[in-house]
Amino acid sequence: MWTKEMSYLNPQNAAIRPANQAFMSDTVLKSAMIMQPQYRNRHNFMIFGGFLLKQTFELAFCCAASFAHARPNFVALDPSTFENPVPVGSVLYLRATVAYTEPEEREGDSTKYTKVQVRVDSKVRDVEHGTKKSTGKFNYTFLVEKDVQVMPKGYGEFMLWADARRRAQNAAAIDPMHKMSALRSIKDSVTE
Repeated sequence: MWTKEMSYLNPQNAAIRPANQAFMSDTVLKSAMIMQPQYRNRHNFMIFGGFLLKQTFELAFCCAASFAHARPNFVALDPSTFENPVPVGSVLYLRATVAYTEPEEREGDSTKYTKVQVRVDSKVRDVEHGTKKSTGKFNYTFLVEKDVQVMPKGYGEFMLWADARRRAQNAAAIDPMHKMSALRSIKDSVTE
């Protein structure tokens, strides 16, 4: 992958970057929001985890949609953990990035599908103290009816890409029939 990218940058080489390829840094979407009391957990003054999942899902969906210019269909959420609590009154920062893409083929169908993995990093900042803490990393997988690719540029992006690729391979090894049900669900989608 790196050598292919270097060939695109070499002016002596006639290779041209495909039109369906985007740099990972160009796929980033960010969000910041103040955590209001209506989103708190019943038992204390921390934000309810379901609200955080909703916010990360919506940003991941928007990230996949803006990257592919097609409606993404949700396939999976990898196991996630909440690293730190999010208190009421703090500022939540979310950053979504398309971390990995993988073409999906369907027998007897000429339509191109792509599995898109989006990584959402969440951090919380205490307004008074200015300290920032990571609150979790969430990995969403979507299926889009389009042929698109993501290309990492730097070392950090390549590590993110490698982690997402490993996750995709592990998921495929665990449930090989999941691929067919994801492709079937894209045709049965009634959300448009």
